[in-house]
Amino acid sequence: MKIYYLSATGNSLFTARELVKELAVKPAKKLVREPAGRSIQGRQDPVSLYSFREIRIMSHIHTDDDTVGFIFPVYFADIPREFLTCIQKMTFRPEAYIFAIATCNGVPGISLTTLDKQLQKQGNRLCAGFTLNMPGNALITPLAESEKRLKGFSHSIKEISAFIKNRRQAFPPAAVPTERLQALAVKMIGTNLVVNPNHFHVEQAACSGCGICQRVCPASNITLTGSTPCWEKNCIHCLACFHWCPRQAIRIGGPLSDRPRYHHPQIAIKDILPTSR
Repeated sequence: MKIYYLSATGNSLFTARELVKELAVKPAKKLVREPAGRSIQGRQDPVSLYSFREIRIMSHIHTDDDTVGFIFPVYFADIPREFLTCIQKMTFRPEAYIFAIATCNGVPGISLTTLDKQLQKQGNRLCAGFTLNMPGNALITPLAESEKRLKGFSHSIKEISAFIKNRRQAFPPAAVPTERLQALAVKMIGTNLVVNPNHFHVEQAACSGCGICQRVCPASNITLTGSTPCWEKNCIHCLACFHWCPRQAIRIGGPLSDRPRYHHPQIAIKDILPTSR
């Protein structure tokens, strides 16, 4: 089994790790990272976790696994475009059991139907799709609701695991036009007015020049000019730089100007930083 995930503040990474535990299969102890531009060939590992950071640099990804999973956050009522682009590079067994878990702040939008539509273009289907409500990292989730979601996580992941173990199928319904229009409107407003790098700024007095913002960015979109972060044009709107800044030097203008920092309580920055395998 292979599981591909995108995680900026830890919700999806924690979900992936807990799912592996519930499936009673230990992650492979060591995986070999292929050079940039090479494809991943199918392996016989019991279960392998691959991050967006790893797969985005590869030109083609092929897996012969019988079961393949995708775990990702919902951005602007849809699957993150950059993560979907990675999936477009993949080929699977015709009979592969493909599942997905979308972590979201209460609004899954059309994320699962978008993924299923793409998989159908590639000759497969999304056999099972799930949503998990988690504390949000963009719009603020009330503290009581965040605690409720974290407390209910264990029960939810057990149910999802049982569904996957039995290879049950539940194809997501096609999105109706109004749902797609709503998702498009949310994306346009979100990317231009809410989570726009043009609204980011750095409090120079607080910034230590540690470079953590650059290292946690899954899209390698941040460069340092001297010791000051600069955002390029490939932002995926994940807000990892904002939430993981140890000095809280990165600020967001507009509607999120008072937004507190968040990361999953059981995920540390070392889990997010890139590592050699």
